Amino acid sequence: MEELTQARELLDEINAAISSYDAVLKETARDILIERAFGRPRARPASARGAEGGDAEQDGEAPVRRKPGRPKGSGTGRRGSQQVAGLMQGWTPETMAERALLGAYALAKGRADRTVTSQAINAELKSNGLPVPNITRAIESNLRAKPALMVQKKKMGTTRQARKQYAITPEGVAFVEEKLRAGTED
Repeated sequence: MEELTQARELLDEINAAISSYDAVLKETARDILIERAFGRPRARPASARGAEGGDAEQDGEAPVRRKPGRPKGSGTGRRGSQQVAGLMQGWTPETMAERALLGAYALAKGRADRTVTSQAINAELKSNGLPVPNITRAIESNLRAKPALMVQKKKMGTTRQARKQYAITPEGVAFVEEKLRAGTED
């Protein structure tokens, strides 16, 4: 009975400490504090799990992990890096724009909405030994190409540094697949 009273007091302290936080931050802080206090994570409701890539879990693939508040397409699951590594065996891009296009192709292929962020593309390319010094400039080259190889789907924020989501166009997919076919034939 004494343990139950101590646990209740601890929970009251946690709730008092986070009472001024906003709703999203409050839930995250509560989870962290409860996990540290009691040693195991609190079960999350299905609605919260669905916001972090529930589609991927249903398909049997690794869920996409991203930091809270980040847009879809900014995290990478294990599937994306395996695809980039496999694609690099067929074709090693020569320009920075081609590297960005290859990264977008590999990441978008595993997503239902086909959108990716420049941060996710750059992270995948770095992890596979194809760093792009200025990913924004490389993506802009693909946006300006005739026909456009990528398009900007969404912009979150009002400044120039806003998070943007991109999608690869059918022409971009055809370009990458043509290069991959040519690379495997050689």
